[in-house]
Amino acid sequence: MAIREARFRCTGTPDYGMLREQISMLHGVTAMAIDSQNAGVIVDWEDTQITPLRIELTLNAMGYQKL
Repeated sequence: MAIREARFRCTGTPDYGMLREQISMLHGVTAMAIDSQNAGVIVDWEDTQITPLRIELTLNAMGYQKL
């Protein structure tokens, strides 16, 4: 069991309300920090609960790309 972290940046206009809602529905995500200055988000997750691909695909659908 380990906590992992990934950073993403929005490629369009960020919708932080929708971002919070979508991320909160992902079982295994342990924390999320929004970087509004850089239109980014940092996501932490428990690697035995969710895959990085699942997080990435969810964020890609909202216009975020992994850094």
